[in-house]
Parts: sequence; structure tokens; C-alpha cells
Amino acid sequence: MDFRALFSVQKKAKDDSSEELKHINQEMYKKSVELNERNKTLSLLQKIDEIILSDLTHLNDIAEKVASLLVTDTDFQLASLFLHDKQEQVLKRIALSDSSTRKTEQGERPYFLEVPFWAAENLIMQAINDRVMKFSPSITGILLPEHSDEIQADVSEEVRSVFIYPLIVRGEVIGAMVVCMREAQEDVSEYRRDLLNRLAEIIGIALDNSLLYNEVQASNEKLKTLDKLKDEFVSLASHELRTPMTAIKSYLWMTLDGRGGALTEKQKYYLGRAYSSVDRLTKLVNDMLNISRIESGRVTVDLHVTDLLKLTREVVDELAPSAKEQGVSLVIEQGEGLPQVSADNDKIKEVLFNLLGNSLKFTPKDGNITISFTQAEGMITTKIKDTGIGIEPDDLPKLFQKFDMIESSYAINKNAVGTGLGLYICRIIVELHKGKIWVASEGRDKGTEFNFSLKAYQGV
Repeated sequence: MDFRALFSVQKKAKDDSSEELKHINQEMYKKSVELNERNKTLSLLQKIDEIILSDLTHLNDIAEKVASLLVTDTDFQLASLFLHDKQEQVLKRIALSDSSTRKTEQGERPYFLEVPFWAAENLIMQAINDRVMKFSPSITGILLPEHSDEIQADVSEEVRSVFIYPLIVRGEVIGAMVVCMREAQEDVSEYRRDLLNRLAEIIGIALDNSLLYNEVQASNEKLKTLDKLKDEFVSLASHELRTPMTAIKSYLWMTLDGRGGALTEKQKYYLGRAYSSVDRLTKLVNDMLNISRIESGRVTVDLHVTDLLKLTREVVDELAPSAKEQGVSLVIEQGEGLPQVSADNDKIKEVLFNLLGNSLKFTPKDGNITISFTQAEGMITTKIKDTGIGIEPDDLPKLFQKFDMIESSYAINKNAVGTGLGLYICRIIVELHKGKIWVASEGRDKGTEFNFSLKAYQGV
């Protein structure tokens, strides 16, 4: 037996096995490093998400937290974020985080506080204009001339690669991200490069969301101011219009009553039409004034112990002549023994006038309007049911909304006029009483039923 040959074979096998084990260990180490890099990436992105979700209001705070995270949770030397200010024609730095402990005489390094648009040689502006990532082996490429010597000397040994990413959202450049590293470009792993790409995308979206949120908030404040001015104008205009319209209406009534002498039938017709138009205009102005008061929070309810049945009878008595003239039966079906309610008499009267007036408007001759009451769970419900033209199911949600009118109803009843404010005012008044108001109808030509509930008086 050739022991030398056997020994040689065994040695070769051992060497091969050792080499294979070494290769396996290297691959395992490589995989471990890759896994560690992935975990770091996921952890970093999760923390950025948490920062973004926790606060949309303060843009600079978000940017500072994100920039700080890029340095503390990675081995980046420096991270900085910029916003594109088109109005001032500059890139404004909104965040800077630096791992170095050395400071300038001013207490903080003045790295590229602003980059003007005219600085075409600056790599940050080049990344913005070309809309692609730019790289520099030193920090010089992103500095303005006045800072170059001071800062280059200060950090030349700390920075060997600089990555500049434009922040692009919805096709628009909103800013830039600058990251400085100690390692050279060729030593930056694929995972780090992928991380930078993902960071540029996520940070861009985060800053854009904050900008949009602040724009919406600013727009809302402007709208509130405009709405307040509108309410003040409507209130003032309504007050100013009421006085002359009251005078016009009074003089028309006196003329129609013959106070100024006999009138021909044609004159009575013309003046009657004018009187009706002024009456409608007066109601519109009053509605607008009520809306102005409601939306400015100046409407309150003065609650008293109220006999709802008595209040309803007063309203029915006032509307009886109009109902008779239209040939519509207007009756109270029941209500004896009804408990009293807590209500503002004048405002609930307004609700009754609006609801009954609405039913009269859309109930044809020989139709019926009935008022009834029910009591349940400490609430008194008033039901106004008519045999009018009814409401289609699709139109029901439009009721009780400001200025919403059902055009088909007015198309059927050519003589009906309205502003779309009456039912809206009813809803607000009932809700101020902590009650509810609703409507039901089975459709065209099947009548309509309006209901509103008020709290029964519980005693002291």
C-alpha cells in the first residue's frame, strides 16, 4: 500500500472540505449582513412612517425628525432636506442633521442654508433641473462659493461621497434630499442605494402631504373669513331691505283697500300681483336674515312650558282663510290630553307655519291636510299629513338642506314659489330644541307626511 498517496488524498479532501466550509461561512456572513441591512431598512422606513402619521401640521418639525433619523439610525455623516420655493426663486433648507460634534463659531454649521436658482453649477440645483440623482466625491459640489473653503476644510476627511436626490411627487419637483457618507461611492452597497431611492420617494410624499394639509388649512381659514363676511353682508342687507319693503307693502295694502280712492279691476289686479311679489320678497329677506343668524350662532331658543295643541290651533286659525280659498281641508285630528312641551313658542310657530304652508302649496283643490300628535319615550311628535303631489323617494334626501328644492314639484304646481330655505330653517329650529324632524312619502300623487318631535315637559 502506498501510504504517501493515501495521505495525499486525505490531505486534499481535508483541504477541499476546509475550503468549502470557509466558503459556506463567507456566504452565511454575507447573508447575515444582507438580512441585517434589510431589517435596518424596514425599521428605518417604519419609523419614518410613524413620524409622518403622527403630525401633518408642522412641516419643519417633520423634516427635522426625518433628517435626524437618517443620521442616528444609519451611518450617514450628514442628511439635509430642501424645499423648492418658486416665489423667492431659491431652494430653502428646512432640515439638517450632522453626526459631527464640531461646530462653527455661530454654533451651527451654515451648510447651504439656501441655494438660489441661478446657481446652475451647484449639484443640488442640477439634480432639481435634470430631475435625476447627482453624485459628488466631496462636499464641494453642493456648497456655494462663499462657504466652500471653510466647510471643505472642516469636513473633507469626514465625507467621501455625496448623494443628491430630487424629491418628485406627481411629476413635480418639490425639493431635494442630500445625504453625505464616509465611504466612497464604490463601497456603497446595493441595499444602501436602494434605501436612498426609497427614502427619496417616501420623504417626498411626506413633505408633499404636509404642504397640502397646510394649504387646505390655510384655505379653510380664508373660507371661514369669507363666510363670516358673507354672513355680515347678508345680515346688514336684510336689515336694510326690510324697512323699505315693509313701507311698500303697507302702501300697496292701503291702495288695494281703497284708502286712496276707487280702483278699476285692472288696477286691482296689477297692484295685487305687486303686493304678492313684495310679500314673497319680504319672506325671502326674513329667511335670509334667519339663515345669517343661525350660521353665525346668534340664534338661541328661549324654552318655556308650552301647550303645543293650543299653539297649533293658533297657526291653523291664521292659515284657515288661505286653505278655504284654495279649497283645502285643514283640520286637527286629535290632541286632547296632550302633555305640554318645552319649547320656544315663536320659533315652533315658525316651524308650523313653514310645514303647513308647504303642504298648502302642494295640495290641490279638494285635498286634505291633517295634524295629529303622538307621545312616546318622553317626546311629543307632531304629524302633518297631506294628500298633495307627494315626493319621489330619490328626492327625499334633498329636503331640509339649504337652497335645495325639488324642481319636479314646482314644475307640477306652476303657482308654487320657494327659496329652499323654509325646511332648512325648520330643521335647525327643531334641532336647537334637541328634537328631530323627518319626512315620508310613498311617491308621486301619494301625499307627504312631515313629522317633528319635541321633548315633553318633565316638570321642575
